[in-house]
Amino acid sequence: MKKIIVIVPLMGFLAFAACTQGTEPTGLPIPTPLAAEETKPPTFDPNHFLTATLVPFYTQVPSPTFVGEPATVNIALNMGSGGAGFSANLYAQEVYTGRTVGIFMSAGMHTAPLLPTSPPLDMAVPAPGTYVFYARLSNDPMDYHYGYTECSVPTDCVGSPLLALDVLPGKHYTVLIVDRKALLPGIDERGLPVTVPWVKLVESTP
Repeated sequence: MKKIIVIVPLMGFLAFAACTQGTEPTGLPIPTPLAAEETKPPTFDPNHFLTATLVPFYTQVPSPTFVGEPATVNIALNMGSGGAGFSANLYAQEVYTGRTVGIFMSAGMHTAPLLPTSPPLDMAVPAPGTYVFYARLSNDPMDYHYGYTECSVPTDCVGSPLLALDVLPGKHYTVLIVDRKALLPGIDERGLPVTVPWVKLVESTP
């Protein structure tokens, strides 16, 4: 009986030792220098972005830079409320050469009882030359546009031919763009000779 008491614990100890033999604690792998090297960001050519972002520049409106003294044209845009309630681009296009210059007219604001209007702007144009003047609204240039014609009252305009103004170096002129129905040069026709109907303003006196 004593032998059994001694043998049973001994066998239990041996069985436990056999089960636990060869086991090792597990844990997260330690990064090796090779693994750390593989996570480095790739190298780029220092000129990569310089060459990748170069795109040809193109515009339909020639540069306003010109040689010689320009003429100054004061341009007002009347959309029917006495001024311009929306921002617009104003253009002067030479009828024979197509040379086009433009300026941006922002929408201004008077006191609350009045509709928003923008004051007239001075535009410098190469001189001498013969120009037609027109405006296209910034938010919808295809559908909302106005031309400088013989019409001076928006509600009376019927789409008359554009008036062509002779300008001389150093002289000052005044233009009122009103005619909502006037036929204008197309957006893709800026920089080209004017082919829409136009007539020269008689006695274009500064």
